Order: sequence, then structure tokens, then C-alpha cells
Amino acid sequence: MPAPTSPRPFPPTSLPAAESLISSLHVDARIDDITKATGWLGALAEDEGWSPATRFALELSLEEALTNVVSYGFQGSAAVPLIRIECYRLPEGRVAVCLIDNGMPFDPTTIAEPEVPASIEDAKIGGHGVQLMRNFLETLAYAREGEENHLTLIARKPE
Repeated sequence: MPAPTSPRPFPPTSLPAAESLISSLHVDARIDDITKATGWLGALAEDEGWSPATRFALELSLEEALTNVVSYGFQGSAAVPLIRIECYRLPEGRVAVCLIDNGMPFDPTTIAEPEVPASIEDAKIGGHGVQLMRNFLETLAYAREGEENHLTLIARKPE
């Protein structure tokens, strides 16, 4: 496992300047590590006292994003997969999770909303993860920094 690295500053459009790192986790590009990552995030939610809505939004979004990275991010790549997840405490009780990987460049924020099917029979399975993230998050931001994808997930302010 790679040595821990210091947190990187977020792109100015992604996070407020007053971010505070709570914890970070390195995972492998394996489906089994998705459960490890969501378990880690759930434990942070308990320790930090997040609202159920914040916990749900971030766990769902991390699972969707990490599934895409693990399933597709390293196809055809000779790079040794490196995946890091960082969790930040933000002002006003908000929380941010940053998923950082050295996989193929991919900006999920450019994905168009799926078309609404005419009927349930016409509905397609899959392809709705980014839309779910947009629905449950305050911010979904992407940046490519050097050889790394940085996907930032910010939970809405607790009510």
C-alpha cells in the first residue's frame, strides 16, 4: 500500500477554503474494497455524528463512484491502480469526500441525464449512478490533476 500523502488543495470551485481533513483511506481496485470503503465512511459518520441524510448521500455516492473506478477506470491501463479516499469536515456541518485515483481520465460531471423511458418495460438497468449522486449531493465536482482523477462529493447542509 502506498505511503499516506498529505491532502491536496481542492480546486477553488469544488470546496470552500476552510477544509479540514478527518480521515483518509487507500483501497485496491477490487470490488471487495467498495464494501471496505463504505464501511469506513459509515464508521466516520457514526464518530462524527452525521445526519442520516448526510450519511446516506455520501455512502451511496461513494459506492457509485468507486464502483465505476474499480470496474472501468483501469481497463487497458498499465498503471498500478492507486485509489485514495479523503473525508473533510466543512463549515455549516457539511461533509466532503474526495475520491482520487490514477485511472483513465473520466469526468462523470459531463454525463447527460438519462432519458425518461416511456414505460417500465422500456427502462434500462444501470447508467443512473451519476444522476443519483446529483440528486443527493450539494456538489459533484471533477478535476484532472496530473495523472489523477479527483472527484469531490459534498453532502448538503444538514437541516
